[in-house]
Amino acid sequence: MNKMFQASTLNALMLGNYDSTISVSKMLEKGDTGIGTYEGLDGEAIFFNGKAYKGTALGNVVEMKKEDNVAFGNVTKFDETVKTNIIVNINSLADFKNALYPYIKHNLNQFYVIKSEGVFKNMHVRACFKQETKPYKTLAEVASCQREFKYQNVSGYVIAIYCPNYVEGINLPGWHFHFLSKDYSKGGHILDLSSDEIFFKLNEQNNYEIVLPTNEEFTKLNLCEDLKAKTEAVEGASQKK
Repeated sequence: MNKMFQASTLNALMLGNYDSTISVSKMLEKGDTGIGTYEGLDGEAIFFNGKAYKGTALGNVVEMKKEDNVAFGNVTKFDETVKTNIIVNINSLADFKNALYPYIKHNLNQFYVIKSEGVFKNMHVRACFKQETKPYKTLAEVASCQREFKYQNVSGYVIAIYCPNYVEGINLPGWHFHFLSKDYSKGGHILDLSSDEIFFKLNEQNNYEIVLPTNEEFTKLNLCEDLKAKTEAVEGASQKK
């Protein structure tokens, strides 16, 4: 039984709860593949092959230490034995999501993780600076200062999580994509991409575990607030299929 492990909730992150939920070492005990962000909303987390990387707002990538902390994220112990699939002529992130749809349409009520690689004609990513001062601004406010980077003809990996619609507020319904270049120098949250061919493996996740923050601010949040519009604005567009 494959398990999706999650730290914190999306609405908590949207409302500015960027404190530590779990250490990097504990996160990697739960899984070797996934995405998220670090304490203080410090960059974009890419968990890849059992290591934790950060795509920074300076445009580089650093490997995180085990004593560093995760604010929000998802990981799984990825099953590499599944077959490799290939999709071609991807001209946008929307194309990529549409091409993935046949692989998940049989059950849109469970979670999926993909691990993919290719040469990307275009790769458009973003990352946020670490927030240092409390009370933290909301993610919608912080996103207005995010840094965006565009790369051409870059080889790398895409790690993506698919969440069903019923977890809205707990996580992002639909797909959420992060990028890590093959030389580990570039990475971030994907806003758009294109590629002649992408090779990928897909894991179905029918077991879900979540750990919640324990900081005082979390206890006071209204996690039932409808943040759908703000979330879609932060993500760049609706991620639902």
